[in-house]
Amino acid sequence: MPQGYSLIKTQRLDLYCLTSEELFGLDGKTDVFEARTFENPHGILTQENLPRVNRVQDVQTNPDNIRWYYRAIVDRERNIVVGSVSFHGAPDERGMVEIGIGIAQQEQGNGFASEALFGMWNWAAAQANVKYLRYTVSPQNASSMAIIKKFDFPQIGEQIDEEDGLELIFETSVEDYLDWL
Repeated sequence: MPQGYSLIKTQRLDLYCLTSEELFGLDGKTDVFEARTFENPHGILTQENLPRVNRVQDVQTNPDNIRWYYRAIVDRERNIVVGSVSFHGAPDERGMVEIGIGIAQQEQGNGFASEALFGMWNWAAAQANVKYLRYTVSPQNASSMAIIKKFDFPQIGEQIDEEDGLELIFETSVEDYLDWL
């Protein structure tokens, strides 16, 4: 894997980028992380039904794009996976990246989601081709709504997602995000 893709560090978390072999092996395999030193007691990524087909196809065509996809969120102190985070793809023609995050139910309420989002957005903001950061969320998802409010991203619209129904769209420019920090 190219230098700099494999790990993003925050105060308490390590965000490990999956290798292409791990990404390709996720479907139905529980031992995909056997070569890693962390534990995965909650079955993050390995026991979840997450959208993978487009990500697998993209990485097969553009191996460098693996850096935009799934990262295991590891609580460094306990050395366990507490969630996962992934951009929906490489930056689009506008330079926009959209992110999704999930934290194991047992690990929620510890600030892991906010910290992981900071890590990912800080990393993305440092990439030359990223101009906008986007977060979409169902208005019924109170915890995710509370998280995006912390970041002060403006709501720019809404959309109907095939899987999730109504979603609110929050987006900010990298310039505004960096000014906000």
